[in-house]
Amino acid sequence: MNLLSFLSMLILAITLLTMVFGVIAYFLYKAREKKKNVQGVTYEEALKEEDTELLFFTKDEDDSELLSK
Repeated sequence: MNLLSFLSMLILAITLLTMVFGVIAYFLYKAREKKKNVQGVTYEEALKEEDTELLFFTKDEDDSELLSK
């Protein structure tokens, strides 16, 4: 077996293994996400749970005036 055919078979084998590992990783990721099954928490539920008010920043209308000064 000459060197060129050996290297081409090696590259082919590595490529196929990479694809197989990618498919396995995808299915493991999907299984983990399905197992996780986390539901979103609303703002009202978080307030009841923590008994504190969460801080949210909003953009005011006069911010453009502050930037121009």
